[in-house]
Amino acid sequence: MDITQIIIVSIIFLAIFAADFFKYRFRIKQLEAKIDSSDKMKLIDEVTSIQHRLVVLEKIITDKGYEVNEEINKLKD
Repeated sequence: MDITQIIIVSIIFLAIFAADFFKYRFRIKQLEAKIDSSDKMKLIDEVTSIQHRLVVLEKIITDKGYEVNEEINKLKD
């Protein structure tokens, strides 16, 4: 196989790969366009709610009284 044949085969594979890549990118853009702003806002609200709950749980877990109650409960068992 000489260098010309290798170059031609490489160009063909590159063209196939590029076509698939651009089909993929086009499909992703279509899917992103389907998600409207209200869906995005719902997701943002849900994430914000979860973050708030996580902060509350962290405060409970790091509270000294919680640790003391856990130790007392362990001693009772």
